[in-house]
Amino acid sequence: MNRIIGCMTLLVALGVGGPASPARAQSSTQQDWAPHDREALERWQRLTPQEQNELRERYQRWKNLPPAEKEDLNRKMESWRKLPEDAKTTIRRNFERWRDLPADQRERLQERWQRWRDLPPERREDFRRRMEKFRELSSAEKQRLGEQARERLKKIPPEVKREVRERVREKIERLSPEDKTKIRDRLKDRPQKRQKDND
Repeated sequence: MNRIIGCMTLLVALGVGGPASPARAQSSTQQDWAPHDREALERWQRLTPQEQNELRERYQRWKNLPPAEKEDLNRKMESWRKLPEDAKTTIRRNFERWRDLPADQRERLQERWQRWRDLPPERREDFRRRMEKFRELSSAEKQRLGEQARERLKKIPPEVKREVRERVREKIERLSPEDKTKIRDRLKDRPQKRQKDND
């Protein structure tokens, strides 16, 4: 990521627009350049031709963006630069996991994210506070809450349970065979666990 940012900076500084630009950059006297520019040129030279072309295309898209979008992206980039390194690492890891998800799972997560964003701010804040409190609980307290939730579930009328089961069944039917297998694998041990808990 930093490599691309540095190269983009060099492209902007040199006004790079086409394939002849690297030659133009190399022919310029590097003694006149600031250390940052020299490092950016070296990073550019280490890129493969395919990476250089991709970077040129991104730069062209950047140049054609409306000013408001450029400003928004600049703000986001500045926020990114200010993040601590461990936060950046977490974000990168999450992005890689996201990228590796099957398309249907990404779609479901995007729908959930949109529902979350559509919530009124006070509901989101309330949910965040409750999640923070839950995270701070000990394992015993979390287990006690789980037991209370199971007791409340026992009091739900049968017709409501049937309706919920039907909705879940419909959702499961829409899943891909791979996702169904994953769910089956995850649920395999649960009846045994419940049996142990009841003994």
